[in-house]
Amino acid sequence: MRRISLALTTAALIGTTAALAAPAAQAAPATTATAVSAKACHADNAMIYSDGTRLRSKAGTSGAVLGQLYFGDPIRILRSSGGWDYVQLKSKSKGGLSKGTRGWVSHKNIIPPFCGM
Repeated sequence: MRRISLALTTAALIGTTAALAAPAAQAAPATTATAVSAKACHADNAMIYSDGTRLRSKAGTSGAVLGQLYFGDPIRILRSSGGWDYVQLKSKSKGGLSKGTRGWVSHKNIIPPFCGM
């Protein structure tokens, strides 16, 4: 008797699970929309962490100094190599470098992108 009851309960649960699965499938586009908005955040909204950060022509301290960046200067991280990031200025820097200037910055001097909650 218990086996029959267990079998009926299992069948009822499976039916309920299938019924619950259908609305979840309909909710998938909303999840996709959330993923798209999170994807737009990536490395585009990083900024400089410390004043006097050197923007260099090459990764490493041997690269020529192109100029200095200051706390809050907005940057776009284009690629990384070791402890260095190749960046592009999103606006004129506080140190006078023009928007679009590219160079290498030590990763420790960058506030990574924050995508919010």
